[in-house]
Formats: sequence, C-alpha cells, structure tokens
Amino acid sequence: MKNYIIIFCLMIFTGSIYGQADYGFTLKGGVNFPVGDFVKYYNAGFGGFGGLFYNINSATRISFTIGYNSWALDLDALNKDLNDSGNPGRYDIEAPISTIPILINVKFFWRKNKKFHPYVVLEGGVYKTSKEVYGRFIPQDGESLQVTPRDVSTTDGSFNFGVGFEYPLNEVLTLDVSSRYHLVLNQDVYNLGDIGYGTTYSTNNFISIFAGINVFFQ
Repeated sequence: MKNYIIIFCLMIFTGSIYGQADYGFTLKGGVNFPVGDFVKYYNAGFGGFGGLFYNINSATRISFTIGYNSWALDLDALNKDLNDSGNPGRYDIEAPISTIPILINVKFFWRKNKKFHPYVVLEGGVYKTSKEVYGRFIPQDGESLQVTPRDVSTTDGSFNFGVGFEYPLNEVLTLDVSSRYHLVLNQDVYNLGDIGYGTTYSTNNFISIFAGINVFFQ
C-alpha cells in the first residue's frame, strides 16, 4: 500500500512542476449499488476516489486513482431470509464491508464539442477488501448467542467498464458524471452468521454512479 501512495504523490509532484495542461487531478464521489449475490443482504453504499490523469491525445485519457467504498448490512433482509427458512430466531449483528480500489483507467472520448464530452471508460486494478462480522444471534427461546467475530481481508482483481460525460466549467475545470459496472474477481463464499440459514454471499460486484470534478494543471 505504501508503494502506491508514493507513486500517487510523485505523480502529483511531477504534474505540478511541469504544469502541463494535459495533466490534472480528479475527485469524485457517489453511490454504489450492489448487484448479483451482493444485493441480497447489502444496501447501497457510498464511496469516492481521487487521482491523476494524463491526456494521451484529444480522444484518449489515462488515469491512476485510489478510492474508498463502504456498504452496510441489510439486517431486515437477513432476518427475513432466516425466518422464511423456518428458523424463528433473529440476528443482531453488524457486518460492514469496505474496499480500497487501486485502479488504472482509460477514457475514450467521442463527438467531443465545446460543452459536452461523452466517453466510455475501461478500468482495471485491485480492490483491497475488508469484511467484518460481530454481534449476536437471538433465538425464539433461550439466551442470545455471540456470533463468532470475523475480520477478513482480501485483495482481488477487478475489471470495470462504464460511460460518462464531462462538461467544461472553465478553462481548467470540468464537471464529470459517470456510471460504471465493477466486476470484482472474487467468488469466495462468505458467512454472515453461525446458524447457516441464508447467511452467505459470494461476490462483491456493484454499479456506481459518481460525480465530481477534473482540474487541469496550468
């Protein structure tokens, strides 16, 4: 992780020294919607990222970004699934998920004009993911039972793709709005509880809708 931070800082330092208009930085934030197995027990989450970009030519841009995303457990959905399976108890647990994406992306612009710059984006890299579980299971009769605490960290590859547009606000600033599908390459089954009724999921794929700004160095 330290190596990525050093590279990130060097890119900022280099762009600032040379002051080329083809260099700049980006800051974006927004909402992440789980898809597939992930949506079963998790609500929409929030996230953001920042990074450096370089315009290879008028139609192509490459960027290096580091971000943060998080999701909270949908406890009602988990307990409904548990009860529908025939178990009358309920969970009282927290199971947050967070990721640090370290990515390189390439934007391809088309039909670019003075006020509207649509693009498609391809992105790849790694997601450093942290998954925690802690809390208790409360049976219909009897005392509550502590769920075995878990704190699992993984590093998974990812391939993302999406579309967006940029809207120039002035000579050095553009508004950037985009949507991406994040295909995180992890298929491990992860247990949310100890009871074993409807308490697993296997992927962390999601769709993001982000907005932010791009600032060009002068």
